[in-house]
Amino acid sequence: MKKGDRLDKGAVVQRDYETYAIVPHIAGGICTPEILRKIADVAEKYGAKVIKATGAQRLAIVGIREEDLDNVWKELGMDPAAAVGMCVRSVKFCPGTTFCRLAQQDAVGMGMKLDEMYHGLKLPAKFKIGVSGCPNCCADSWVRDIGLIGTRKGWKVVVGGNSGSKPRIAQLLAEGLSDDEALELVKKVIDRFKEYKKPQRIGKLINEIGIDRFKKEIGLSVREEIAEKIDTSGINEKALHNIGYGLYIVGSRKDGKINAQIANTVFQVTSEPPTIAVSINKQNLTHEYIKESGVFSVSILSQETPLPFIAGFGFYSGRDKNKFESVEYIIGKTGAPIVVENAIAFIEARVISEMSVGTHTIFIGQVESADVLRSGTPMSYSYYHQIKRGTEPKTAPTYRKEEPKKEAKGDLYQCQVCGYIYDPAEGDPDGGIPPGTPFEEIPDDWVCPVCGASKKDFVKIK
Repeated sequence: MKKGDRLDKGAVVQRDYETYAIVPHIAGGICTPEILRKIADVAEKYGAKVIKATGAQRLAIVGIREEDLDNVWKELGMDPAAAVGMCVRSVKFCPGTTFCRLAQQDAVGMGMKLDEMYHGLKLPAKFKIGVSGCPNCCADSWVRDIGLIGTRKGWKVVVGGNSGSKPRIAQLLAEGLSDDEALELVKKVIDRFKEYKKPQRIGKLINEIGIDRFKKEIGLSVREEIAEKIDTSGINEKALHNIGYGLYIVGSRKDGKINAQIANTVFQVTSEPPTIAVSINKQNLTHEYIKESGVFSVSILSQETPLPFIAGFGFYSGRDKNKFESVEYIIGKTGAPIVVENAIAFIEARVISEMSVGTHTIFIGQVESADVLRSGTPMSYSYYHQIKRGTEPKTAPTYRKEEPKKEAKGDLYQCQVCGYIYDPAEGDPDGGIPPGTPFEEIPDDWVCPVCGASKKDFVKIK
């Protein structure tokens, strides 16, 4: 009969089903040389195979025999730690303001308090807490059941994250909290979670009931929170970004030539017969081609499409360059180009109606052909803005001028091709430019992360 984990002894059975690993509790991984010597001496005495630093800032002693478990804990001078089971297993925290120059809050102090309060607490499911002293989130707070993230305005508290086989990003509960307010909110979350009997992670629970209901259950007024922010005196264009736009390449033909552009307004109008509509700026060459030929294609881009590829179709005119150079595409049954690179599906349509709407024309087309090219997630407009940090050309129906952040520190520079603003506080980590790098110190071969324009295409705006 194979051995299993020994929850009463904080022991996890290993791959040989004979020996165990234990994890002495060291809050935040902060320990003295004396503690390290004791762990090393005990591990050596009882024939441990290895000592492993874990992702939860602990030291696992691996390869202990079952009959030695009690003596090992006794000689360590510790009670069995909560390495397994339905409980708060770990409170992970970064160096915070105690050590780190980037920190904005005391992650060590907060982490120690939470560890003292909750480590080993029995709950309906396993539970992990992360405390990060700044938005760099070195304690993985966004993928913890409860996460605290330090900002200049106080603590941001998030809930429901986890990594594992189905990763989930936590959702925001509150921000701008003092130490006491953050501790009180964590207490409310854990107290409410203890009342649930179903053995599932808190993130899965929130998926079932919704984050707003969970907020109400712990005493947070969603209505009051929103009421403080609502402004009905004008139009905040960011609200329009929440409409379900996607990101597409719309193509057409004229006199043996082809052209295509980025569009974010494509939607199905009817199912029988199947028709779709696209909104195209009257200044664009693609508009001219659709008007002439009466056909268009739509290539639906994947979420992983790189920004330079999007920029090639979105920030340059087909009058000035061949957009299809080095791009993989085919010619469809209508004669319109179908981009297959970075696309997950395509649709071809023949125009049956059109409507002039100011700067744009809405073309309604009956679908002639459509197919799925590969599995994947289509890129949404919000993902393009919020995750990819993309902008839109001036001819887009949803164009808005990129405005510099009022609280930005240092000189800001704006790309004259796409409008992207370089903020030295944020840098361009994906482009190898760390936060805090002034524009003047960026290498000359650096390019705009949105459209690929060169450094010389930027001008100082602040």
